[in-house]
Amino acid sequence: MTTTTSHSPAIAAKGLRKAYGDKKVLDGIDLAVPAGSVFALLGPNGAGKTTAVKILSTLITADAGELHVDGHNLTTHPQAVRAAIG
Repeated sequence: MTTTTSHSPAIAAKGLRKAYGDKKVLDGIDLAVPAGSVFALLGPNGAGKTTAVKILSTLITADAGELHVDGHNLTTHPQAVRAAIG
């Protein structure tokens, strides 16, 4: 099992994409949140904040992107991500 080290971010997203039909809600988001930090996700209504959080917490799936939480890949190890954030 891989866990976050001082060299890897607690949350990492590269190229995060999500669309609902023709509506792109996330279009290539890159994000790195260092372990032990406090992070605020701000933006106007409809900016994709809730969608990003739902994806990173494994409630919905991304259409594309490399996503890691606590060193775990969201696509290949969603249970490990849930255990880390639970």
